[in-house]
Amino acid sequence: PAPAAMPCDNLPALDNPAVCEVGGSGLLLPLFGDSEHGWPKGLRIVLYFAGLMWCFCGVAIIADVFMAAIEKVTSQKVLKIDKRTGKQRTVTIWNPTVANLTLMALGSSAPEILLNVIGIFPHFTSSDLGPGTIVGSAAFNLLCIIAVCIVAVPSGETRLIKDFGVFGVTAWWSVFAYIWLLIILMGISPDVVEWWEGCLTFVFFWVLLLQAYLADIGAHPGMRKKQVWKVGADTTQEDLVPMEMEVRRLYGANRNLEPEQVWNLIAYHFSTNPSRAQQRVDATRKMSGGKKVFDDDGSTGMSRAAAQGAKLAKQLEAQNKKVAEQEHKEAATTQILFSALNYTVLESVGTVDVKVKLIGPPPKEHITVKWHTEDGTAKEAEDYEKAEGTIMFDAKTKEQTIGVKILKSQGYEHTEEFYVKLEPPNGQATWSLGIRDKVTIVIIDEDVPGILAFDKEQISIKPQEVDQVVQLNIKRSKGQSGEVTCKIRTESASAKEGMDFEPINEVVKFSNCQAVAHVPLTIKANTKTEGKENFRVILEDVSGGAHFDETTDGGKDSCVLTVTLEPDEQRLNLLQRVGSFMRGNQDERKLGAENYKEQFKAAVFVGGSREDQRNAHPMDWIMHIIALPWKLLFAIVPPVEYCGGWLCFSVALLMIGIVTCLIGDIAELLGCVLDISPATTAITLVAVGTSLPDTFASKTAATMEPTADNSVGNVTGSNSVNVFLGLGLPWTIAAIFWHFAATCEPGDRWSATYPQQALDYPDGIFVVKAGSLGSSVTIFTLCAVICLGSLVLRRKFLGGELGGPAVLKYGTAAFYVLLWILYIVLSIVLSDD
Repeated sequence: PAPAAMPCDNLPALDNPAVCEVGGSGLLLPLFGDSEHGWPKGLRIVLYFAGLMWCFCGVAIIADVFMAAIEKVTSQKVLKIDKRTGKQRTVTIWNPTVANLTLMALGSSAPEILLNVIGIFPHFTSSDLGPGTIVGSAAFNLLCIIAVCIVAVPSGETRLIKDFGVFGVTAWWSVFAYIWLLIILMGISPDVVEWWEGCLTFVFFWVLLLQAYLADIGAHPGMRKKQVWKVGADTTQEDLVPMEMEVRRLYGANRNLEPEQVWNLIAYHFSTNPSRAQQRVDATRKMSGGKKVFDDDGSTGMSRAAAQGAKLAKQLEAQNKKVAEQEHKEAATTQILFSALNYTVLESVGTVDVKVKLIGPPPKEHITVKWHTEDGTAKEAEDYEKAEGTIMFDAKTKEQTIGVKILKSQGYEHTEEFYVKLEPPNGQATWSLGIRDKVTIVIIDEDVPGILAFDKEQISIKPQEVDQVVQLNIKRSKGQSGEVTCKIRTESASAKEGMDFEPINEVVKFSNCQAVAHVPLTIKANTKTEGKENFRVILEDVSGGAHFDETTDGGKDSCVLTVTLEPDEQRLNLLQRVGSFMRGNQDERKLGAENYKEQFKAAVFVGGSREDQRNAHPMDWIMHIIALPWKLLFAIVPPVEYCGGWLCFSVALLMIGIVTCLIGDIAELLGCVLDISPATTAITLVAVGTSLPDTFASKTAATMEPTADNSVGNVTGSNSVNVFLGLGLPWTIAAIFWHFAATCEPGDRWSATYPQQALDYPDGIFVVKAGSLGSSVTIFTLCAVICLGSLVLRRKFLGGELGGPAVLKYGTAAFYVLLWILYIVLSIVLSDD
């Protein structure tokens, strides 16, 4: 029937003029119609190339706004019943790994993904640029971005992927994704995508998401549960105790660690890296002269400590390995020494058992060794019991234990240490002391002088026509010894600071024996007509050895009081009768209006503010002037305060789509004028341009972070998501359309456009010719295997995937860039175009 055949006749005619010829056009361009096609070729090349670069700048800036919306959306919190305690707790809605592979992936790869989604419309046919851009971007990401990251690490230093199991998962998916493309385009159904193939491609995205989530929570088979200790701004003294124990266990056996070394090692092992969104936004703002997120060198205080900790960890690991090797070599003479140089214990341990061993030839007679304790910062009778004695060794007894009693002190103390020494033999002896004749006992104080909590976890207040002050009570239970402090701050939710309540951000102090502290909270005058609204008051960053009640909302890291503002019921009912659909959060609108002003200020000034503009460099001014039209245009995007960030998310995504249409049109015009195929344009100009912000973000991660997890892991994760989401979603839509909604007939445009496929699928099917795409995917897959294999070799022989000696560092980077060039050249040579 005619209606069913209509989609098959809507395809462009085979004799349609090219986009750069008279009569040809894209979705939005050429701007000046057919008259533009008469301009000199050289002028058009320059204008199109400059326009393409300018659009790449624009899409990077709006992606910055999009990422801010994603951060807002994924940081949303709700009250949830804790099954263990039966109480309500404040938790984030989004799991970090799920957020990273969904919204974060959409944010960082939005141009590539939208190029494919937009490209299938209006004819439900495969985009000329989209699939090639996905593969070309993957090649640039894996080969060129990793090459940049390798070189970014200072010579002689290395960056190791710490969570290699998770990297293995993403690396496997990043290769399998492109093997799967070969299977469906060149194996199962050549040159077409059947509806089930499109759906399965999209399903793989959810399988990847599930596997990554299971790995994140430690439920994935064969993977250990991730370490839950994390150090950050809200880390308490109690939180640091197990971290200090762990680093001393790992590195302190053969060396006495200084406090600064312990801190650096804690930062290396337990600090959290900046999010993917923060790194991407920072890279974009530096490119466009905007407000910077990090310092010029991309570092933070925590990252610098972690970097020092990474260096120290490698040195100590090498030292421990050397000592272990020496232990395996039998000494020429009989020696008595401690088994370890350092023991770390909690104050409540009771007795610490210190091992002493005999190495070398077994003695022919009994050996008696004297020992005694010795003060350090820990004092006898206060922190430990003074002890001395003797131990015996013979041919059968090669290990003995010395027990020293640890005393529990009153009140909180810093980490302290004392020593146990072996005494050398008197006169001539058949034995001697080994290199470890003195052992350090480190005592970590676990006294907690009180538990802090609000007297209530939730309170309800009805705002009045005048400001009112409410007293918040903070209790200190189970001990009140010593001075204790904690920070208290308010956090907006549906109720907004400045509109509904006065913000609090101060330090609460408890003096010795003080059990309760009072903090005034001001509720603004407001007869509520918006339904119930709430905000949170949070205690965090406790000091003095106290900690929070982990059975209350906030757990051990903080204490959360939820304040609910009750509405005026009579006025609320009246407003509902007038029209509930007109009602919104008025405070959000007011706060959003204020931030609209800030957005335009940030757009106008170099560096985002008048103060930063004074210190701006000439290049910052140049980039700011180039990007200024985009900044002013995107300043109209609603601030993230509206609708929990979703309004900003939606408008920014729409604008990314519009700019992506421009990029697609200009890229096709430039390729047409240069007489190069869309496939070549996609894997070169478009792929490189859309990947530049990720390049700078990964370089920042490689420079500022002590590990290679983010800089390399973002690449492998993004490459797989781009296929399963960027191709899986539009291909699913198009394949289902052609299978269920279209019925073609001989002689229609679809049959004329795809005569070979019309023989096998006369009713019509979604066609994606393997041709250039198939050869490009094949070459990239081989390059990917070589690249990932070489990273494993670098890990084994250099101790890290990134960095290394200058010669090997630059040599590896050059090799990867040559692989990328080889991929480009072979893809063009083997192209069907």
